[in-house]
Amino acid sequence: MGIIVTLAIKDLKLLMRDRMALFWSAAFPLMFALFFGSIFGGESGSKGKISLVIVDQAQSSDSKSFVERLSNSESLDVDFVSGLQAAESLVSQGKRVAYLRIRAEFSGSVFELMGGGSGDDTSEATLELGVDPTRSAERGMLVGLVSQSLFSGLGAQFSDPTVMAKQVETAKGSLASARGLEPEQKQALLGLFDALEEFSAQADTTGMQADSGLSAGLGEGLIETKEVGVDTRGKPRSPFQITFPSAMIWGLMGVATTFATSLVRERTAGTLLRLQVAPMRRSQLLAGKGLACFLAGLGICAFLLSVGVIALGVEIGNVGLLLIALPCAAACFTGLMMVLAVLGKTEAAVAGSSWALMMPMAMLGGGMIPLIAMPQWMLCASSVSPFKWAIFAIEGAIWRDLTISQLALPLAILLGLAALLYAVGVAIFHRHAN
Repeated sequence: MGIIVTLAIKDLKLLMRDRMALFWSAAFPLMFALFFGSIFGGESGSKGKISLVIVDQAQSSDSKSFVERLSNSESLDVDFVSGLQAAESLVSQGKRVAYLRIRAEFSGSVFELMGGGSGDDTSEATLELGVDPTRSAERGMLVGLVSQSLFSGLGAQFSDPTVMAKQVETAKGSLASARGLEPEQKQALLGLFDALEEFSAQADTTGMQADSGLSAGLGEGLIETKEVGVDTRGKPRSPFQITFPSAMIWGLMGVATTFATSLVRERTAGTLLRLQVAPMRRSQLLAGKGLACFLAGLGICAFLLSVGVIALGVEIGNVGLLLIALPCAAACFTGLMMVLAVLGKTEAAVAGSSWALMMPMAMLGGGMIPLIAMPQWMLCASSVSPFKWAIFAIEGAIWRDLTISQLALPLAILLGLAALLYAVGVAIFHRHAN
């Protein structure tokens, strides 16, 4: 065992002195994670229309007219569900920015809208806006857009004497039965209603529109807002949680290629022959190379993960599972390294063959297109690539919130590939050496 450890330390020291190998094993994967993480982060912001789901519990002509005005807004992407629970679920899953609940008491009357149509002093707002708390910018815009649509119909009420007369008559009836008002106050309000009716009959208010600033200010008191907690279980909390698992696999790929070419270099330079005449078995020599590759892979993954956690706030969902997933992934790429080392007899041949073999597997297995963004057919096809199982195992511990039983299959595949590939590589190496 001491011979294997000594050989592994020797190879690790050689790796630390090879700047180009360190670049492809550590610097390039880090650049990959930062670059694509920044791109995905830029796309996660609010662009275009704000998605809003509406629950119309009133189902009246007033509510339908209000919904129609909302649907015509160029800033909103509106759809509908029948139940409040379904609307909250869409927001909590991050599929919609907010929901708007139109309660059954909703009325388009200017008087009832401002609280004059009800004899109750404690009537609640007839509009409820549930917003994802992480979308604070969209919340302010939504309040303004909903308020503008709410008040944009008031111009028609003032400009149509028939509609206004009906509204005033309703308001007078509500005022007569209102409690808590002195006779002088009721008389003053009746005078105001008469003046509004006369104003509507005489004034030219055609094209009257609601001012966006005014309507937003009034809407703050007419729209009840609430926060809808987003369920982040099994979902990435940031774009870097998607890119760093892929970056770690690129790092493992760089380590495997580096050690595969170093084994060929030692063979062509005669170093391997000198080691073979030393008092050690050939199996110990290859085990030392494998141990060095395994430890280097773990070190690169630890480096990349440390940068992600400390500098970019990458959260690790299950540290224990990650401590299992990373060694399994590193073992798989150690086995792959042994196969790559026997793909050619020269350093150039092995390096070229290694990249030619691993690049398609990387692109198919989630190294370029994240697994979460793959269409279903591509996700099924990616199962032939060990990259997919390594990335899935790491993601399962970081953000997929999987259990050990759910990760059992990916981990078993990684360990099975590690044993199979290592055995095949060693067998071919022994055959060529004899």
